[in-house]
Amino acid sequence: MAFHIPFNQRASAQQRPAPIYIGFEVPRPPRKKFNWWGFNGMWMSFASLLTAGFASPVPLLISLVGLRRPGKKMASVGAFVSSLGVAMATTIVVFAASHAEIQQAARHNRIVKKQIAETDALMAIAGIEIQEFREDVVDESRFDIEANMLILHHVDPWGQSLRFDLNDKDGLVRSAGPDKKFDTGDDVTLDLGESGNAATSVESDSPVEDEFATGEF
Repeated sequence: MAFHIPFNQRASAQQRPAPIYIGFEVPRPPRKKFNWWGFNGMWMSFASLLTAGFASPVPLLISLVGLRRPGKKMASVGAFVSSLGVAMATTIVVFAASHAEIQQAARHNRIVKKQIAETDALMAIAGIEIQEFREDVVDESRFDIEANMLILHHVDPWGQSLRFDLNDKDGLVRSAGPDKKFDTGDDVTLDLGESGNAATSVESDSPVEDEFATGEF
């Protein structure tokens, strides 16, 4: 019984060469464009790590541009590495700023302690002058005013004159302290009625810390 064989399955059709078009070029597949933005962003991101990440913002921007073009693998790597570099540089800056602030605070505290020691010696001299003056005073009602006039020439390391406050005992010699304001937490005082004439130190909750925070010292 005869049967029909499709033309494309016949031996003669399978051996037929591909047609040649005379006068026409064979169409070529489209060529993939190389992502130069991604490539440059990738190698520059690795190179920026040699600068501790401070140059990483440049390859990060280039990689972000490369992500908008075909072939995003290299651009993705560049963006990731650049982000790590930016994070590393930010950490270094924050650490350096914190270290500088700590060093500045320690240096400021050393200066204040030295100034307090100088104030102690100055108030001791003023205390002796007041005690000697008390022996010769006649009008006790004006003693505090005259005592203040007596020690007015004594100026503490912060540029303020010492003050004498009359109390129940022999009186109190007072320095305004680092904030240059009397009757605050950082005042340095000398009680003339106490033995040893020991002056007080700067209190922990004094405005000195506020001055350091605002940079007004």
